[in-house]
Amino acid sequence: MHGCTAKGPLNTSLATTTLRTGTRLLAAILPLALLVIVRLTPGAITPEQGASLRAGMSAAAAIAAGAAFLVTAGSALRDRRLVTLLNAAALGVLGGTFAFAALHAVGTSGIAIGMALSGLALASRSVSGDMTVGGKRAPGGAAVALFVAVEASLIIVLLGAPMVAVGGSSSAVLASAAVLLAIAMVSAVRADDQQAQVVALLLGASGALALAFAQPTPAEPVIGVAAVSLAAVLLGWSAATSATRWLGSGPRVPTLRLPVADDDRSEPELSEAARLVRELRGTLDELMAARRTVELQRGEIERATRLDATTGVTGRAAILDRLRIEAAEARRYSHPLAVVLLDLDGFDDLNRRFGLEAGDAILREVALRLRLRVREADALGRIGDDAFLAILPHTDEAGAATFADVFRQRLIERPLAIGGEEISLAVSIGIALVRPGIELGPDDLLNAATEALASAKAAGGNRIAFDRLHGLARLEERRGTPRKSETERAEDTR
Repeated sequence: MHGCTAKGPLNTSLATTTLRTGTRLLAAILPLALLVIVRLTPGAITPEQGASLRAGMSAAAAIAAGAAFLVTAGSALRDRRLVTLLNAAALGVLGGTFAFAALHAVGTSGIAIGMALSGLALASRSVSGDMTVGGKRAPGGAAVALFVAVEASLIIVLLGAPMVAVGGSSSAVLASAAVLLAIAMVSAVRADDQQAQVVALLLGASGALALAFAQPTPAEPVIGVAAVSLAAVLLGWSAATSATRWLGSGPRVPTLRLPVADDDRSEPELSEAARLVRELRGTLDELMAARRTVELQRGEIERATRLDATTGVTGRAAILDRLRIEAAEARRYSHPLAVVLLDLDGFDDLNRRFGLEAGDAILREVALRLRLRVREADALGRIGDDAFLAILPHTDEAGAATFADVFRQRLIERPLAIGGEEISLAVSIGIALVRPGIELGPDDLLNAATEALASAKAAGGNRIAFDRLHGLARLEERRGTPRKSETERAEDTR
């Protein structure tokens, strides 16, 4: 009987220890394991999805860490424990850093700096013990010290992020953050802290390593950001519950007197501290406004470089980037893709006859008519002096032929008024297609479309030709070519 009685608690203790150890081990290896899995399955997340996920997770981490910072800071000012102050400082830096990340004020480099500073604060808890801040004005002095530490750290994050990004040292800073968080984790284990706090520190260290090893793809950095965000949430919850639970405990022991909390401190000194806090706050606000302005200006510059100045459609570099993305998507998901290369016939003669300004006006009109023909999911760009490239995802041979033929017919039927006279434009078109089961890269597609365009030009122009896989056949030579009325009906349903 006695043996059975002892066996129950023993089994329960063993199960608890096993569960605790398993949870910690999972937190330590999960981000790195997910990173390996994502690396083996490229293209699982698009750039837009990756940006949205990072922003959403950063916002959630900022809210959780910020709320926990308020609770922990309030408890720290009441119980005056140095370890609670360090917890509050770490949470304040984490909350501010992830808020910057959610607002796109900082990227991975800013997260790396914020994690390193938070890890330093958390690792410093191992030497704080149960020390408290003494003195009659200790709460005021502790509040000023805490606020100054958090504000100064966030200024370092804002100013240091561009330098770390340019220097390419984000991985080194993330590795340092992982080491500091690991030190804090060892200290938490020795102090028998909450399981959530130990798991959060392990998850944060592993997430920092995942970010350090991540390649610049849409998916890989998301793994590290997700792990670090979850670590911030768990750490905030653990620190907040620890702080509130401490308020109901017994008397405190050792006391550490900080110079800012001296009993002989005068009122002018307190005013000076308040002035310093206001100045730091104003500096941080100015830095945030300046950083936001720089980001807006950078966005305008990037948008301007992506667009062709003459026609307003996407420029050559940007449309070729889109071609690489769509070709990879077509290979991965086995859906059809059409690439249509259009070139105006006799454009050089028009330039010599009417002048360059008239030539630019012709290009703008052609680009406008093309924009009216493409769908929202399609892409259109200027790829040469008088050549345009249209990328049509999920479009087969019939759809591409319809698009090209309707545009060619409408361009002929609607002349342009140039220099007081009406001129009719003609266009040669080359079409390259990707069908399910056929793997073609972006260069192969562009070369095939260029070859088809050359075939259309060689036949006298004002024609549509297909790629080599279709025998370089021209549309009017193919059997079963739809009449114009049928083409227009098909175009309306496309």
